[in-house]
Amino acid sequence: MKISFKELRKTPFEVKATVKNLKKTYKVQLKLATLEDAMDEDTPVESLQSVLDALKNVTDYVVDMLKLKDTEIEKLEELDQEELMTLAQRLYMRIMGMSEQEIEDIQNEPDDAGLEPALENE
Repeated sequence: MKISFKELRKTPFEVKATVKNLKKTYKVQLKLATLEDAMDEDTPVESLQSVLDALKNVTDYVVDMLKLKDTEIEKLEELDQEELMTLAQRLYMRIMGMSEQEIEDIQNEPDDAGLEPALENE
């Protein structure tokens, strides 16, 4: 599949939705999911190490999946944390079989979806 990340380069990347790449996707998502648990249980130093490890895992994942060149890796490293996580999330969803339209629909959903009816009843 072709996927564009204008933050990194003008031409689209070719990424295969293979079982191997799907395993890598689930592995990095699992590491991120366990980060919150680690933050609750760890000391401040261990918490910071967990965050650093998570950022490294996500960055390494993106570099591996997109086969980034040195100049593209530099651009990736210049992104802020939110931009990196948004880019990685979009990559996860594409590898898991979602279309660009489905991803756009999810990203355009309001964050407080489902909260308004509950507030009206109070």
